[in-house]
Formats: sequence, structure tokens, C-alpha cells
Amino acid sequence: MQKPTEGELEILSVLWELERASVKEVHQKLSAYKQTGYTTTLKLLQLMFEKEMVTRIETGRKHIYQSSVDRNALREQQTNRLIGHLFEGSPVQLALQALNSSYYRASAAEISELKKIVAAL
Repeated sequence: MQKPTEGELEILSVLWELERASVKEVHQKLSAYKQTGYTTTLKLLQLMFEKEMVTRIETGRKHIYQSSVDRNALREQQTNRLIGHLFEGSPVQLALQALNSSYYRASAAEISELKKIVAAL
């Protein structure tokens, strides 16, 4: 499985959420949080189709796209890559980094769930 670029990953996230979407629908979702042109979204989807990262159904002049990348498989691949390259093979170091991230703070429910997982180990 190819490692998606940041832009490709953003599009995959939209497709995972919507399951199927037109270029317009993908572009609208992306435009909600970043400035991007419609033609940029279209070109990225076309490239992703060529790379077999998405499938495309033609309905008249409209194309409907769907991810052909399994979200869980990509998560596992990228997590293993991070653990191996950035955390010296330690999943615990990755978890600690994630929990101490300034980007995201774990909720009380998530921390409780983590405690249960650790206790079960």
C-alpha cells in the first residue's frame, strides 16, 4: 500500500466519512477547514484514481468516488512506521507522546478506557 500524501489523506478522510462522494462534495468538506481550489481537488482525485487509491463510478458527467484504501490497514501501517522510525520500536513511547500532545487532549472517558487496557495487560 502506498503512503498517501497529506492532501490524499485529507481526501481519504472525507471519503471514509461520506463513503461515496462527488468532486463537489469532497471539495465542500475540504473547504470547511482549508482553502483549496476545486480544480486542485479534482486533480488529486484523478491522481488517486490512477494510483488505485479510490474507485470511480461515472454517472453521466458526474463522477462518484469511493476509497479503495482500508482505513484500519492504513492506520496499522502508519502506526508501525511511526513506532519503528520515531519511537525506537516502543509503542509505549508513541502512546505517551500522543497523550502529552499539545494538538489533542484525551477526555476522561478515553483515559478511563486506557486504564482498563493497561490493567488488563
